[in-house]
Parts: sequence; structure tokens; C-alpha cells
Amino acid sequence: MEELKRRILSQALIGEGDMIQVDMFLNHCVDPALLQRMGRTLAGRFKGEKITKVLTAESSGIALSCFVALALDVPAVYAKKFQTGYIDPLVYSAEIHSFAQEKSYTLRVSQKYLSEDDAVLLVDDILSNGQTLLGLLELTAKAHASVAGVAVAIEKAMRDGAGLLRRMDLRVESLAVVEGVQDGRILLA
Repeated sequence: MEELKRRILSQALIGEGDMIQVDMFLNHCVDPALLQRMGRTLAGRFKGEKITKVLTAESSGIALSCFVALALDVPAVYAKKFQTGYIDPLVYSAEIHSFAQEKSYTLRVSQKYLSEDDAVLLVDDILSNGQTLLGLLELTAKAHASVAGVAVAIEKAMRDGAGLLRRMDLRVESLAVVEGVQDGRILLA
């Protein structure tokens, strides 16, 4: 998606190592018009699939997943990382580790929101090492739901997350692929 690539090159910041910060338009201060176009584009790539739910993890993937779900006309569900307020005691859970935040989390989804009748599209903002998506895969497996594929805004090709998912015979669709970070510049495919 050329518009997303332009925004990455003109606005994204580079953090430590190969950390790419896109919080100024994607996952903290959200540009809803851009996310709506991104959602439509990702939904279009899965046209013809019988998707019944879009699933993401709290919190950075929520905005994008809502726009993908809207374009597909299906519910968006997000796995909670934090035990806040009421959550149904009957949950599917999976342990994940965030390398960016250097902490582990337990993802939880109420059993009433995922079932064996669901065909799920997994959505996230950035695919790096793939740990969040592996956790979402574990949740869908526990629900005996099928996985239609993985849709992400940004794939970091210098990390192995997307390769790992593809080796699992999962369809992975990315709107922008970052090949690397070199000399203070983001290199896109």
C-alpha cells in the first residue's frame, strides 16, 4: 500500500536497534481515514474467504482490526492482556512474550466469542517476531476455530515472524514490508 509506505518513510521514527515507531498515525495517535483505507485493502485481499471474526491482541492492533472487521462486515474480537474489570471466567488463554517490551503476557478471550464455527482472520499492526500472532493462533486452536489467514499493516522482514507463520502454511498479507534499518533510514521492499 503506497500511502502507508509514504507515511512510514516520512513520519516513522527509528528507536533502538530496528524498532520502528509509527505511533503518530497507526497505534497511538490514529489517523482514522488512513486506517479505514488500510482496513478495506486488507479485507479486499481476503475477499471470497468465509471469515466470521477478526481477532487481534490488546492494544495496538485494535484500531486496525476494527476497520478490517467493518470492511468484512464481521465482529472484531480482541484478546485481553490485562485482567481489568469483568472478564468472563471461561476463557481461552495463551502465554506470549513481547521482545519489544521485554515482558510476558497472558492473552485471554472469552469462550463465548470464539467457537469451532468461526473462521478467523488474525490482524495486527506490526509483525516482527510473531509471538503475539502465535498466541492468537493458540487461542483459535483451543476454540477449534479455523484460521483464514494473517493480515498486518507492517511486516518486519528482518525478523522471522512472517517466515515462521508462512512455514506453518498460513497466508500472511502485509501492507508494507520493512527490509531493514540502515544508517538511520528505513528500507522498504
